[in-house]
Amino acid sequence: MNDTYRTLLARRTVRAFQPDKIPEAIMESLILAAKYSPTAMGLQDRHFTVVNNSGVMDHILAAAVKNGASFLPGHTPFYHAPTVVVVSAPEKSKYNRENVACAIENLLLAANALGLGSCYICSVLPGLQDPSIREELKIPANYVPYGCVSLGYSAAEAAEPKPRRTNDVTLIP
Repeated sequence: MNDTYRTLLARRTVRAFQPDKIPEAIMESLILAAKYSPTAMGLQDRHFTVVNNSGVMDHILAAAVKNGASFLPGHTPFYHAPTVVVVSAPEKSKYNRENVACAIENLLLAANALGLGSCYICSVLPGLQDPSIREELKIPANYVPYGCVSLGYSAAEAAEPKPRRTNDVTLIP
């Protein structure tokens, strides 16, 4: 089994992060991996906003609640991660969500390969899509956030993977 395949099988969602900041060189490597994700027609029409400020993360959460998101008491959707990467795409693009999802998957896999934990988060979308937050995050005009990733060093060992379903493949000969 090669390293790439091992990374695919080893990646786990992390929901507890250490407060340590991600070194700039590692962050640049993560964003580069995200930029190399496939996009429809090779347009590369996504935008990455790297948030290293817990106050801004609090603003996003407050805007999410204001716009209808609800969380259990005490729940912190970013899991105290030191960094959140918001991925946006043009609102009118036919494959905007697919392009964002591919970029986020590359971020998740690159984080694992570089010894970081990650968590794909969409529960705060009502906050990310709030006009005041889009302005605070300097999201380009006509772009909309479609997801984000919490990143950092894991504060706990990753859980063993759940057994995989066996009834989810249909082969058409």
